[in-house]
Amino acid sequence: MESDSVVQIQVLRKVVNGILDFIERDLKQSEVELGKDHYWEVLDRDLFAMERPTELGAGSLIDDLEFILSSANDKTQQLPILLIHVAPILKALSQAVPSYTSPSESPGS
Repeated sequence: MESDSVVQIQVLRKVVNGILDFIERDLKQSEVELGKDHYWEVLDRDLFAMERPTELGAGSLIDDLEFILSSANDKTQQLPILLIHVAPILKALSQAVPSYTSPSESPGS
């Protein structure tokens, strides 16, 4: 039996690709304006501790995008550590993409 904390990369890739495909295909958006640049970040030492963090860091979506764009052109930079830059972009993307409502769920349907 698999542990509840095991991440199957194949499943994660399928879901993320499906979401990005949905944004492009159904929402007709090939790019999304993220709006803001800076964000709060819980430091690694406190990230999975359930006590209130004693200190916060700050991050920059623009810096994260620069890391992502440079690795897009250099496969040798596509290492797991880059996920620290991908995660904030995905979080911001989830808030920047308009909410989707099925036509059957729209008011007046």
